[in-house]
Amino acid sequence: MQIFNTRPQARAQPLSQALQALGYEVFELPLLALKPLPLDAALRLQFQAFCSADIVVVVSPIAAQLGVQYYRELGLDMALLQQKKWIAVGRSTQLALQEYALHSECPKVETSEGMLQLEVLHHLQDKTIAFWRGIGGRTLMMQHLQKQGCHIQNILLYSRQCPQYNPVELAIKFSHLPAIILISSEESWKNWLLLCQDFIQAQKALGQNIYIVLGDRVTQVLQHYFCDHNVVATILTVHHLDAHTIHQRLQQHMGYE
Repeated sequence: MQIFNTRPQARAQPLSQALQALGYEVFELPLLALKPLPLDAALRLQFQAFCSADIVVVVSPIAAQLGVQYYRELGLDMALLQQKKWIAVGRSTQLALQEYALHSECPKVETSEGMLQLEVLHHLQDKTIAFWRGIGGRTLMMQHLQKQGCHIQNILLYSRQCPQYNPVELAIKFSHLPAIILISSEESWKNWLLLCQDFIQAQKALGQNIYIVLGDRVTQVLQHYFCDHNVVATILTVHHLDAHTIHQRLQQHMGYE
């Protein structure tokens, strides 16, 4: 079976290798390009204020890497980081934090909704929560915590963009559609549609692909899209985008389990 691994380039290879070991033919087509933002005057001020944060929510491995890198570049007290409570969106982010000896909690469901179920994020009125994130991500979670009376520090460390691809390269990859497509966020889904719009083969396959989607909220986004276009599509929800979970969900769909 053929799978399009659409994870960002820095995180795609381990998943591709694990899927290949399970017998899948994998095509890597990242739907998000992550670009670090410069450590400018505004970001420097945010890191100075960050010292007062009680809890830090880190949304991705690159957020962990850039956050610690910039913190070090500013010469801030590294010991202070150990005193904060850390939350990692997923296992890969948790592992990235461990490289800096930062212990973190990780939700069972690797989505904003899953994170809000963590006990550490309950009863937080007047607490200060810092988010290490990219532009456009995790706004739902921040809004929810603000309504609880939390003080939010929104520290933007990178931008998320639709990657630029050579049309010939895209045409070759899209020739393998329909296939299984991994969708991890609403933005990645929008970028998938954007990349497909100029290719007849990709347009024809939109309703024929099998979509493996991370979390219930993003699943609803796809369901609404296909409902609006009067198309019946196969959308399979998972709560972790790891090879075992993806394989198990596909086996269930095909009636093998």
